[in-house]
Amino acid sequence: MTEALLYLSGLTGFLMAWAIGAQDVSNALGTCVGSKAITIPQAIVIGGVFEFLGSLMGGDVAHTISKGMVHSKAIESNVELYVLLMFCTLLGTFCWLAFATYFSLPVSTTHSLVGSILGLGVVTYPVEDLNTFTLMRILTSWVTSPLLGFVISYAIFFVIHRRILTRPQPEREAVRYLPLFYGFTLGILTLFMCLAGPVAFRTNLLNAGAVCLTVCVTVAGLVHMRLMRASEGGTPKATSSALQSIKLGPITDNPLTKKECNEDSTEEDTRTTNAEAHFSGLMILTACVVAFAHGSNDISNAIGPFSVIMEASLDGHISANKPIPKWVLVCGGVGIVVGLATYGHRVMATVGEKITKLTFTRGFAAQIGTALTVLSATIMGLSVSTTHCLIGAIAGVAMVESVTKINTTTLKKIALSWVVTMPASALCSLASLWITYIVLDPELRPH
Repeated sequence: MTEALLYLSGLTGFLMAWAIGAQDVSNALGTCVGSKAITIPQAIVIGGVFEFLGSLMGGDVAHTISKGMVHSKAIESNVELYVLLMFCTLLGTFCWLAFATYFSLPVSTTHSLVGSILGLGVVTYPVEDLNTFTLMRILTSWVTSPLLGFVISYAIFFVIHRRILTRPQPEREAVRYLPLFYGFTLGILTLFMCLAGPVAFRTNLLNAGAVCLTVCVTVAGLVHMRLMRASEGGTPKATSSALQSIKLGPITDNPLTKKECNEDSTEEDTRTTNAEAHFSGLMILTACVVAFAHGSNDISNAIGPFSVIMEASLDGHISANKPIPKWVLVCGGVGIVVGLATYGHRVMATVGEKITKLTFTRGFAAQIGTALTVLSATIMGLSVSTTHCLIGAIAGVAMVESVTKINTTTLKKIALSWVVTMPASALCSLASLWITYIVLDPELRPH
């Protein structure tokens, strides 16, 4: 293996992380921006911090991507060939993602990477050397993950819609249920940390469930007491900034939604608006959870292949069970943050504003459904598409009121980009493979 290939792989892996930050992180935070809970600069700060923290937990998924898709015996029989395959996977996937990001297409980095590995694997290895069980788990999860996001978000927003927004006193009901939603959200994050976080924090499912329940009850109690103190004998009011942001947000001033609301506001509209405003803080909290979940899962797409190349370069072989070094996870996290900060704003609006009208309650339901789905996949070591999960979740929220709330034109364009992603990324990686054969290692050309 040439030294040049190692350095090129490091650069390409960082560029891949940049593309993930510019593409997938923007999709993950799009709901928060679309609902006007936070601005794009605020989303970049939130995404940067929590994506980086989440990326430090992504070793298990990175192992699946880098070493789980081809049988270990086939890898060990020709380490140089597998290293070349991983490099071309990174290069081809980055080229496709850069193209998609330039044209603001919300494609999936996971689809892109797995499409590249599949395309190159079929060309360079016999079919029996491919780990079909792992591949089927990943491919199946691409169908089940958006459906799970749809179901969870539908259920959560159904409760919000029936128990809060359509009630005679929606603001009072919002205050009543708000502690439960805060406790639930932080409890889920705690459960993930206990099951798939740093090794020092990990425990079994029973203990993790007990800790999760304790956090849920404690947080709900604290939020309830805070709201009661703020009420001073009446219904606590949302902050003026939250009310202002929602009045200027998608309810009255979003030209990208399917329908626009009448500017004349009734008393009932005002009560609903006040109830919505109470969820602004919860939207920001769930944005943090989604960013954390995304970083824990999608970091594998950037650093998984590079970790294999580095291991082969330093050790001379590839171990099936060697963990991903923490410094590699840190570098991947930095790349994601840079991509989000420099180019993420181009994609953010597509998911956040063009699929359906988003308010704080809708955005919260969509984000918590996405986070639950992605965190579950991370615990199982599966690489899923955060974009898929999020768009399925947004569709589930829209379905609570009516199917007409969904902008089907935008969904069709997104679906088309998904269909094109795997073959396009595979073709880019195959082109990268042949160019690399010519430039670096022509004797490895398959016959």
